[in-house]
Amino acid sequence: MLWAPADALAIDDPALDYFTLTTPHFYVHYYSGLEELAKRTAIAAEEAHAILSPLMDWKPVNRTHINVTDKLDTANGSAGVFMRNKITIYGMAPPPDSVLGNYDDWLRILVYHEYVHILHLDTNPGLSQFINLFIGKQMHPNQVLPRWYTEGIATFYESARTGTGRINSALFQMWVRTAALEDRLFTLGQSSGLPIQWPSGSAAYLYGGFFMDYVARRHGEDFIRDFNHIYGSRIIPFSLNQSARQISGQSFDELWQEWTAEALAIAQAQRIAVKAAGETSLDHITHKGGRQGNPVVRPGRNQVSFYRADQVSKEAYVAASSTGQRVEELFDIDSAAGPAAWTPDGDTLIYTQATITRGVYAYQDLFAWHAPTNATRQLTSAERAREPAVSPDGTKLAYVRNLNGTMELVWRAFDDLGVAHVLISGTEHPGSDDAHWQQISMPTFSPDGSALVFSWWRLDARQRDLWMITLEGEGDQRLRRLTSGASHEMDPAFGPDGMLYFSSDHSGIFNIYAMDLESEDVWQVSNVINGVFTPRLSEDGHWLWVTSYTADGFEIARFRRPTRLRHKVTLNREAPSRIVYPPADPSLDLEAGPYQPWRWLLPLSFMPDFGLLASGVGASATITGEDPVGNHSYSIGAGWTSGPEFTDRQANLGASYRFGGWPFNLGLTARMANLPRTRGLIAESRHVPYAERQYLGRATLSYPLRFVSHNFSFNTSLKLEHTSMHERPLVEHEPGDIRPQEPQKGWYNEVSFGLSYGHTDRYPLSVTTEKGVAASASLSFQNTTLGSLQDLTTLIYGFDAYHSNPLVERHVFALQLRGAITGSGVGASRQFTIGGQTPQDVLSSIIFQEPRLGFALRGYPPAVMRGSQYQVLKLEYRFPLIDIDQGFSTLPLFFRQLKGSLFADAGAAYNGFFADASFRRSFGAEIQLDALLGYHIFNTLRLGHARGIDDEGIAEWYLLFGGGY
Repeated sequence: MLWAPADALAIDDPALDYFTLTTPHFYVHYYSGLEELAKRTAIAAEEAHAILSPLMDWKPVNRTHINVTDKLDTANGSAGVFMRNKITIYGMAPPPDSVLGNYDDWLRILVYHEYVHILHLDTNPGLSQFINLFIGKQMHPNQVLPRWYTEGIATFYESARTGTGRINSALFQMWVRTAALEDRLFTLGQSSGLPIQWPSGSAAYLYGGFFMDYVARRHGEDFIRDFNHIYGSRIIPFSLNQSARQISGQSFDELWQEWTAEALAIAQAQRIAVKAAGETSLDHITHKGGRQGNPVVRPGRNQVSFYRADQVSKEAYVAASSTGQRVEELFDIDSAAGPAAWTPDGDTLIYTQATITRGVYAYQDLFAWHAPTNATRQLTSAERAREPAVSPDGTKLAYVRNLNGTMELVWRAFDDLGVAHVLISGTEHPGSDDAHWQQISMPTFSPDGSALVFSWWRLDARQRDLWMITLEGEGDQRLRRLTSGASHEMDPAFGPDGMLYFSSDHSGIFNIYAMDLESEDVWQVSNVINGVFTPRLSEDGHWLWVTSYTADGFEIARFRRPTRLRHKVTLNREAPSRIVYPPADPSLDLEAGPYQPWRWLLPLSFMPDFGLLASGVGASATITGEDPVGNHSYSIGAGWTSGPEFTDRQANLGASYRFGGWPFNLGLTARMANLPRTRGLIAESRHVPYAERQYLGRATLSYPLRFVSHNFSFNTSLKLEHTSMHERPLVEHEPGDIRPQEPQKGWYNEVSFGLSYGHTDRYPLSVTTEKGVAASASLSFQNTTLGSLQDLTTLIYGFDAYHSNPLVERHVFALQLRGAITGSGVGASRQFTIGGQTPQDVLSSIIFQEPRLGFALRGYPPAVMRGSQYQVLKLEYRFPLIDIDQGFSTLPLFFRQLKGSLFADAGAAYNGFFADASFRRSFGAEIQLDALLGYHIFNTLRLGHARGIDDEGIAEWYLLFGGGY
C-alpha cells in the first residue's frame, strides 16, 4: 500500500526566521519577534512539568515540542501526542469577556492546560508502549476517551493549580448555574458526544471541568492519576465505568448524578438569595441564543444596535428600536469581534473584523460602515486593532491592539488617521519585567472627551481593574485607578447622566454597577441570577441595555434604570491566597539557536499492513516524518503482492514530500508500481488481464488565496508517467478470433491547472450549508509536445449553490452540478461513467471506516451510461427532523441529528455534442442520521428511496454509510 499525500494546507511567511530554545524537558520553537514570549513559555512549561508530572505520575520519554506563534488574533492553544508530543501556543491574551478571561497569568494557565493533555494522552504503561517502540507514537489508549474527560481534567488542573482558570470563573459558573435552573444540564451521554445545542463544542470544557472538579473533591486528585494509568494500560478501550469503579467504588454515572444534584442545589440557593434581595426583571429583545451581544446606543436615532450571532442565521449588525419591538438588519458580516461604536451623528458604525495579510496572518482591523451610502472603508491595516471608541465630539478614535503577547492602547485623530498616539504599551517595559505583559480591553471616552476608561490586566498586578487615563500629559500621572480587588470589572461605558456603568462579578454573579467619578462611590444597579454585561444607558436615561445570559447562550435585553441607586458597594473584595509558584531555575539556559528542521526529520511512524486479496496476499509498509513546525513532511512506502500460490509476485515503491514554508505549498511524488489491468489487451476475443509497470513523478504547487469571506485556491501540477507491459500473459490466437489489440504503452505526461472558489455560510444549528456558492474546475493537457503518446484535453468542473428557505428556519434549497468533458486528437479518448449506487456492505464499512462517497445518479443501475463527457445535476430540499443530541452513558455511540431531504436528479454521459445527450431523471427522498462513533469519529448513515423515470430506471431502496451533507 503506497502512501497518498494528504491535502497540504500549511503555509508560512518566508520572511520569518525561526529559532529554538532547549530546556530540560522542552523544545520551544518560535519566530523573530516572539523571543520574550518564547522565554516566558519555556519557564512556564518547565514549571508545569515540575508541578504536574509528579501529580499525574508520568514523565514523557522525550522532550515535548512547543510552537509559539502569533499569526492569529485568537486566544487558544492545542496539544497532541501522535508521532511526537507537540503543543501550540497562540500569543494573544484572552479578553475579559471570554470564558478564558479569568486569570492572574494567562500564559501559565494555557501552558498548564495543554501540558496536562500531553501527560494524560502520553500515559501508556501497558502493551501499547511496547508496540510504539516499533511503529512510533501511534497507539495511545487515553486518546479514546470522551472529550468531557480529556478536556475536563485539563480544565480542572488549570484551575486547581493556579487559583483562577475556568472552574473559578464567574462566567463559567454562570453557564452551569443557568443550565441547572432552566433544567438544561446535560446528561453524561449528551456530554460524551458533540452536541448541537448550546454550548456545543464548549460543553466538554464546561461539564467535564466541573464534573472532574467534583470527582477530585469526592475521591481526591489521585483518582485522575489512577484512572489515566489504568485506562492507558489497556489495549481494548471504552471501559470507563469499570475503571472508575475499580478506583472509587462508583461509576461515572453515579458520580454524574451526585454532581448534577450538587450543582442544582447550589444554583437554587443562589436564586433564593437573589430573589430575597429583589431580582431585576429583564425584557429580552432576542430569543435565539448563541453569542449575541455588545449593544450600542445609536445617537439621535432612538435605536440600539448590536451584533447578532445567533444559532440559526448569518452574523450581522442589527438595530432595534428603543422599545425593542422592531429589529432591522444593518449589514451582514463575517468574523466580526468585540464592541462597536457610533460616530456622534449616528451615521457611521466603527467595528472590528478579521482580515488576511499576505495570505498567512489572520489579524483584526477596524472598519467604518456609513449608513446613508451603505459604504464600508477600512481604517487600519494589519494593525491588529479592535474594540473602537469614538470621542463625544467625533474627532478621535481610540482602540486597543495586540502585539506579540502584550497590548497597546492608542488613539488617532479622525482627520489624521496616519498618526497613532500610544497611551499605554507593554513594550515600554522589557520582556523580563512582569509589567511588560498586559491585556487592555474596552476603552470608552469620558463625557468631555479628555480621558479614556478601560479594563486593564497586568502580570505584575495579577488582577483586572478599571483605570482612567487622560489624553494630555506625560507619564503615570495621567493614570487613575478606579477599582482595585479580586473582582472582575469590564465593559465600562458612560451614560448621559455622567455616571460610569460597568459589569463586575463582585457578588459572584456578573451584574451592572454605576460609579460616580467625583466621589468614586459605587452602586449595584442590577440584581440577576444569570448574568448581565455591556451596559449601555439609553439617551433618555430610563433604560439600560445589556447582554444577558440564558441556557441558549447570550441575548440582548433591557431593564429600567432604578430611579434611586440604593445598593452602595465597595469593590475591594480580597483575592484568595495567592498560589506561590516555584521560582524559575536560575540554571535554565534561555539562549536560543537557529531552528534546524533536519534535526527532527527522522521517521516518526512505521505502518505495516498485511491482507488477503482476492487474487492472493499483499503486504506493505510506510514510514512518515515531519518537522515540528510543520514546514516539511514526507512519506516512503513499499508494497508487495502475490498470486494465490505465491506466484506473480509484484513490488511497489513510492515516496512523497511536501514543503509548506512559503505562502504556497509544494508537493513532490514519485512512484514505481506494478498494477493489474483488466482492459486494454484484447486476445482470444476477450479482454485479457495483464500486469503493467508504471513509473510516475509529479510536482504540485497549490496557492490558497485567503480572504475573510471568500476562499480561492489555485493549483498546478506536472506529471511524468511511463507505462510498460510488465508481464504479458500467454494467449493463443485462433483464426476466428477478433484481431488482437495491444494496449498503448509509453509516456503519458500531463500538465494540469485547477481553480476553486467558495463563499458559503453554515450556522451552529444548520443541517447543511445554508447560503452561498462553491465552484471548482480543473483543466489538464496531455500533449505530444510534452512527450505524451496522447493528445488529450480534459475539463472537470463542479458547482454548488445554497439558499435558505426564508419562511422556515434551517430549511435549505441545494443545487449541485458535476460534469466533465474530454477530447482527443491522438490516441484513445477518456471515458466517464455515471449511474446509481454500487452495493455496499454497511457493517464492514462502518467497522473499517470506509464511507461511500461519490456523486451518484440515484434511481438507476451503476455505470448505466458512458461517454466522453457527462453532467449530473441534483436539486435537493434539505430540512431537520430531530435534533437528537443523545448518547448512552459512557458508551462510544452518540446520535446527533436526524435530517431529511427530497431530491430530483438528472444526468447524462455521452459522446459528441450536448444536443446528443439523453438525460435520465429520477426523484426520491433520504433520511440521514449523523452520529459519532468512538467519541470522535463523525459518521453518517443514509436510508433512501429513489425512482428513475426514464429508460433503464429502477425503483430502489438503499442504505449507505457515508456521503450526505
